Parts: sequence; structure tokens; C-alpha cells
Amino acid sequence: MATPQVASTISSQIGTPTSRAAKRALRLGSLLSLVALGAGLMLTAEPAWAQARGANPPVTAPKKGGPTPVAVPPISAEPISARLIIRLEQVERQAAELTGRIEVLEALLAKQQASQDRLVQELEAERANQSAVIVSGSRVAEMTTVESSPAAPADAQALVGDEVPAPAPPAGPDTLFTAAQLALQRGDYLTAESNLTNLVANFPTAPEGIEGRWLLGEARFVQSAWGPAAEAYLSYLDAAPQGRRASESLVRLAGAFGQLGNAKMRCSALVEFKRRTPNPDPTLKARADAEVARSPCPTT
Repeated sequence: MATPQVASTISSQIGTPTSRAAKRALRLGSLLSLVALGAGLMLTAEPAWAQARGANPPVTAPKKGGPTPVAVPPISAEPISARLIIRLEQVERQAAELTGRIEVLEALLAKQQASQDRLVQELEAERANQSAVIVSGSRVAEMTTVESSPAAPADAQALVGDEVPAPAPPAGPDTLFTAAQLALQRGDYLTAESNLTNLVANFPTAPEGIEGRWLLGEARFVQSAWGPAAEAYLSYLDAAPQGRRASESLVRLAGAFGQLGNAKMRCSALVEFKRRTPNPDPTLKARADAEVARSPCPTT
């Protein structure tokens, strides 16, 4: 391919451009120069045209070394008011659930309260029935006597509750007391209570009558007649505050008041027991300790 320098050289070799051959040579050299220049421009522009047509994709420049960029999630475009409304709906739903649970608990509590009220009514009715039985037993005791042998009048027999015996002289206090003891040993608590009630009513100041007050409390205590048992123990303590059964009566009295739910009187009986009996016998001490362990009492 000829260049402008070649054309100049050819012109110098031909000489002055007066001849026709010289002119042709000059034109040929100029034409060759133009052709060469156009070819160069086409070679230079070819990659750009190819890239513009999509034939050659642009070459990505090599990345420099460094940490890989972390993709950051886009910030929510949701407005704050919308989020607050959603949160408020969640709080209202939770409040509704809590309200439903509270209503269920209130219904259960009302049901339990009604059940307790029925239980209290049944206990009151049972206590009234026991009081009626005691009054009835007292009337029967006034009409009954102890059957005794002609040869041994001191031997006591159990009173018969089903059949009313023939009228006979009233039995003495020792006879009634012994008959009550025998009935208790047999487990016939109603007969024992009838004899003891008769004994206390007719011989209140006799030694058997005073002792019979404590024994009457025992007969009622084993029948779970807590109120009448407490009355009998208090009657003994009034008649014999320093009697040999006073400490036992105080422990039993505490137990009866505890069953009745009277914590104040129960604790008072236990305090009085400790004051009167600093050194009780092992049996009585064990009974008192068991009663104390049932429920604590105030120390002041």
C-alpha cells in the first residue's frame, strides 16, 4: 500500500510534472493515499459498528480486589400510620382474647361459689338434725332407767333405746356413769350420750356428774358433733377448771373449734393448754402437738 512518502519519491524520480506520465503518476499516488486512508478509517471504526449492532458485547473492565458488596434490602415504603393501625388491631385482638378468658374464669368462680354455698347449707341442716337428735335423746334418757340385778344393784346395764322399760326408781350417778362407759366401749354412742346427759342434768355437782361432762364431750366428739362436743368440754372447764380432765378438755376443745372453723377460739384453747400444762404426759403431748401442727396460730 502506497503512502504519501512513496508518492513524493515517485514524483522526484519522474522529475518535473510536465509530461503526461508524470501527471498520471501523481494522480495514482494520490488515489492510493486516499484508499489507504479509507481502509485505516474502516478498520478503526469496525469494532464500534459491531458493538452498536450487538455483535460484540462490551467488555467489562476487570474488578479490583476487595470485599463482596452486601445486598441491602429496600426500606419498606409502608407509611407509619399503616403500621400503627396494624399494631392497634393486634392489641385489640389480644385484649378480646383476654376478656374471653376472664369471663370463663368468672363463670367457674361463680360455679364454685354456688357449690360452696350449697355445702354450707347442707352442713347447717346436718347440724340442726344433730341438735334435734340430741334433744330427742335427752327426752328419751329422762324416761329410761338402768336395769340392775337384785343381788348386785351396783352392776350397771346398758339402757335399751328401742323399748321403754317399766317405771323404776331413778338410777344413781355412779350407775349412770358406769352404764355410759360400757356403752362407749361397745361403740353404742347414742346410748352413752343419753346416759351422760341424764347424769349431768340430774347430778350436776356430783363427782360423776362433773366427770360425765368430759365423757359427754368425748361421746359427741367421736360422732363429729363438733358444736355439742365443744359445749360439753366448756361445761367441764366451768365446773372443774383445775380438774384432772382440764388439759384433755382444752386439747379436744381446740380440735372441735378447728373443725368448726373458729380459728380464734381454737388458738385460745391451745394457749390456755400450754399455760396450764407445762409438762404434759407423752400421750397428751402428742395429741396437742398434732393439733398444733394442723394450722399455725399467731405468736402475738
